[in-house]
Amino acid sequence: MHPMVIDRRTFIGGLATSLLPGTATADGSVETLFASNIVERDGASAAVAYSSQRGLLHKQPLPGRGHDLTYNRTVGLLVAFARRPGNFAVAFDHKKDRPPQRFTTPKNRHFYGHGVFSADGRLLYTTENDFENAVGIVGVYDVAAGFKRIGEHRSYGVGPHDIAVLSDGRTLVVANGGIETHPDSGRRPLNIATMQSSLAYIDRETGDLLERYELAGDRQKLSIRHLDVAQNDTIVFGCQFKGPKWETVDLIGLHQRGRELEFLSGVPETNRALRQYVSSIAVDRAGEVAGVTSSRGQAVIYFDVGQRK
Repeated sequence: MHPMVIDRRTFIGGLATSLLPGTATADGSVETLFASNIVERDGASAAVAYSSQRGLLHKQPLPGRGHDLTYNRTVGLLVAFARRPGNFAVAFDHKKDRPPQRFTTPKNRHFYGHGVFSADGRLLYTTENDFENAVGIVGVYDVAAGFKRIGEHRSYGVGPHDIAVLSDGRTLVVANGGIETHPDSGRRPLNIATMQSSLAYIDRETGDLLERYELAGDRQKLSIRHLDVAQNDTIVFGCQFKGPKWETVDLIGLHQRGRELEFLSGVPETNRALRQYVSSIAVDRAGEVAGVTSSRGQAVIYFDVGQRK
């Protein structure tokens, strides 16, 4: 792995960035579109869409601080999710052809900041907290019905954060961070001594657990937070370490169904750059190169997924 230390927030323009599909222009070039949640200088929160050629396309005000966004290619909508423990989400059209739609979790739930659409764009799956029972939830929302909540599945863990769908269009993979929180305590973790992080594969139609892999032993204090899907449904995941500040740990892992979790042994400068904290992960469209960021370390790291380096 090859660390590159830069000002991460300057690089991505916000706390969470999502790449929209590029489109060909009249001169044959490709216009790249980005979306990000931001906090403005006056403290206001918004989601923005940018063009690599035209600059700012749209700014959507948000009722609070956002975390991540997901894009529905079928209907052309972006959805910005509240940062934990917020319970709002806002769906908007970056082309400004339709008014935004705001929707919320039930009163006894809150978002964890991530979601993913089904391949046909009909359903949205979100990571949520059933905070009264300390149970992770995957919420199910009907897009055509104005993002009406039509059901939920268990996430088979505590603190589900990131979520993705595999190439079969049916299997969800969820990063259960393992950390219990409650809105009455803000963002304070309540179970560090007993936390149990896991990677869970779930049938999105039935809600059945297909496979689950826990972090234990000397990795028990690692919290799996972010992930993306590379070639052959290889999951690239990143962790945040909740143990002693002086410990050096590997934070980036790979997984395929039916196999054991695999961690990449980072060179010392890589581990120092990440500072025990992975903020986001993105895999390129070819599924070959992964980018990993650390807001704590102000670092961006790229590595070849197939070569494991």
